[in-house]
Amino acid sequence: MSRLPGVEVVVIGAGVTGAASAYELSRAGVRTAIVEAGEVGSVASGASAGGVRQQGRDPRELPIAIRAIQRWPELQAELGADLHYLQDGHVNLVEFEEDLPAVEARVQRERDAGLAIEMVYGDDLRKLVPGVAPHVIAGSYCRTDGHAMPPWVAKAYVRAAQRHGATLYPFTRVTDVTVASGRVTGVKTSSGEISCDWVINAVGAWGAGLARMVGVELPIETVALQMLLTEQMPPKLKQVLGCVSKRVSLKQIPTGSYLIGGGWPGTVHQERRFGRVRFASVAGSAAHSSAIYPLLRQARLLRAWTGLEAVAVDGVPVLGPVPEPAGFLVACGFSGHGFALAPQVGVIMREFVTTGEPSVPVDALGVQRFHSPNAVAAE
Repeated sequence: MSRLPGVEVVVIGAGVTGAASAYELSRAGVRTAIVEAGEVGSVASGASAGGVRQQGRDPRELPIAIRAIQRWPELQAELGADLHYLQDGHVNLVEFEEDLPAVEARVQRERDAGLAIEMVYGDDLRKLVPGVAPHVIAGSYCRTDGHAMPPWVAKAYVRAAQRHGATLYPFTRVTDVTVASGRVTGVKTSSGEISCDWVINAVGAWGAGLARMVGVELPIETVALQMLLTEQMPPKLKQVLGCVSKRVSLKQIPTGSYLIGGGWPGTVHQERRFGRVRFASVAGSAAHSSAIYPLLRQARLLRAWTGLEAVAVDGVPVLGPVPEPAGFLVACGFSGHGFALAPQVGVIMREFVTTGEPSVPVDALGVQRFHSPNAVAAE
């Protein structure tokens, strides 16, 4: 096998998480290579709803989200690229009285954790979100949340990493991770072998398979998540909308089109690196989103597609080192809500490599949680 130039860190996967990690490492002076089996930002990042939110997070990842959102307003200038980032807030709608107490309690917990969030009711909600369905009674509103364009973000991160000296190997598959004396020593790829001291597993849907190369089992599975895009419409909706009782993530992007997610499933074709749209999911997504935002009934659907995402058994990311071998870091299993976290996850990966200790504690998100006495059992 031919030898490629050695580096200190090989980041495997050039979605937004891997790209952010490579950027943070390379700008810190760490020699970094990015290995991507396809195109940059083409799998999970290519079918992300693009929400940049803090509210509604698992408490284990909320501190990361709060730190990440502090970075987002300056990220366009920092990366030198238009990310279509808008910080116009996120509203999680409530349709039914019986759902209200749980939402109010969640908002109070998040306020106690330091998040600037509030409840909005009735006429105040309709002033905030013109066009919301008349039967919606309330919403939790975080004004510092927003949205951006995931593939653009991933590509901007990679370009910035390259400016700092990182090397990109696109359309290059990893065939093995080499280990000696209990430590990572390199990566074998379809283009050649790269010697390194660290490997970052940021391949998302292929994260469990990559971990098995070093004898580690990750309880994550691959799902195909669907996105819908409508024709361009007059500007109306500023916030990102979710809904307690509906599967929906809705936003109007700067072109005027509505982008609709919400976790509706497609069919996974993992070996061929894509998912197939299910017509039932298209119909379900259209029904749920138009029920809370009736203006969508006037918009024609232009496109439906899916991307492959890794979902952890407990629904939150897997971050940090594995017990063995040394030098193998995991940053995957984001379960459909990792996009907003990427700026801070990149920092965390850089800190693991350079100092060994992240500035935001991530022990509760580590691999060891699946092997502790109180571990969540895989279904």
